[in-house]
Amino acid sequence: MKKRDVSVIIFYDGNKRILLQDRSEISKFGEEWGFFGGGIENGETPEEAVVRETKEELDYDLKDFSFFRKFHYLNHEFDVNLYVFTARLPFKKFIVKEGKRGELFSLEEAKKLKVMPWDYLIIDSLKEII
Repeated sequence: MKKRDVSVIIFYDGNKRILLQDRSEISKFGEEWGFFGGGIENGETPEEAVVRETKEELDYDLKDFSFFRKFHYLNHEFDVNLYVFTARLPFKKFIVKEGKRGELFSLEEAKKLKVMPWDYLIIDSLKEII
């Protein structure tokens, strides 16, 4: 079983769309789209991890963001703790340094994409805040 602690950032715009990363060329588990973020390193807080990952993946210095919720996903293959943060989309042009590109999707569109199983839990819960 793969155990991971992960921090992700959900950028959203005024049209209730979320920014997702095209992972088709870097997929580790068959996902085609995903949130920006990644594994929490030893000694790192979830907040520090999401700031670091945002810089690595989008070349953006994340400062204004909020903790949304912690999710736990468990099945026969994965045991994942997800720390989810949100922020209003602070830029119009995406400098994507990891993955093929970034694209904005409505929540309904995002639910139809091939993402990690736990991402569907997050997408469904975003209706509460965006």
